[in-house]
Amino acid sequence: MDDDVSRTERQLNLVSALLKAREALSWRDIQKISGYNVNLPKRSLQKRFERDVHDLREIGLIVSAEALPKGERQYSLDRGSCLLAPLKLTPQQRLLLYRVGVSYLEGGDAGPLREHLSRALVKLQAGSGINALPDYLPPAILRRSLHRRPAESSHVQTIGQALIERRRVVFDYERPGAPKRKRSVAPWSLVTRRGGWYLVAYDHERKSARTFKLSRIRGEVAFAPGSKAGEYDVPAGFDSEAAFSTEPFGAGAGTMHNVRVRFSSDVAFIVENEFGGTHKIERSAGGITLCLPQAYPYELLRYLSEFAGHWEIVSPPELRTLVITELRQSLEVA
Repeated sequence: MDDDVSRTERQLNLVSALLKAREALSWRDIQKISGYNVNLPKRSLQKRFERDVHDLREIGLIVSAEALPKGERQYSLDRGSCLLAPLKLTPQQRLLLYRVGVSYLEGGDAGPLREHLSRALVKLQAGSGINALPDYLPPAILRRSLHRRPAESSHVQTIGQALIERRRVVFDYERPGAPKRKRSVAPWSLVTRRGGWYLVAYDHERKSARTFKLSRIRGEVAFAPGSKAGEYDVPAGFDSEAAFSTEPFGAGAGTMHNVRVRFSSDVAFIVENEFGGTHKIERSAGGITLCLPQAYPYELLRYLSEFAGHWEIVSPPELRTLVITELRQSLEVA
């Protein structure tokens, strides 16, 4: 075969083949790659390959060679060395990017980039804290729409501006089983969990940091009377993840304990990003298992409904029975 492949293309072909390979490649495998499958003496091809490997290592890629019997070698590529460093964004930077992206989607100005922008926003919403988020996002993830709760979207706009400008806000808040109450808070961070938005803020009445679920806000969020930019500071060392509630699916009467839910690999990165570091996660080839000390069944089911076909209740047995019953009843109604 004629040698009509440039060095750059040949090296890209090599990287592509190493990334796609499920096992290390032998020299025989290497010779099938475009740029090495040419009519040259074996030693000349090997020298070419060695120069290419040297160039790849120079730019930071980790190409490993493992010795085999009879002087042969097999080669593999550390996938992690091919990834860009994690993008470190402050909550304010992430919020600003989110707001800009949503404005393009809502205004219909994204054009042919609409699908790509939507996927980027889903990744941004997921937290941007995990290396190597998959390029392909399955429909179950795309259905976690950023627009399915219009009220939350409008609250995010106002709270986002308050976060950036450091201004107090007021709103009516209604907890389950409790009357609606006016709250005056200094926003510290916005956190997204279980497909919804949460505000971590300093509550002036209770004189402590509290977490507020945006879907429980009634009416509009407004700037506090007399508020002005820069009227407070977020405490040094504040960690929004640590401040967020560690009881994600409720507590008290009716909760079930030692809950384990298995998720497929398609949605694993979302679940890991939401609960990694706060709850035990068991990893396996087919996905992950989330271990919760307790969960209120119907709060958990609302979350799981966003991952249709990608989860299974492992334990406790009574929760499995409840879920099966609920699913059967919903099918009968449908």
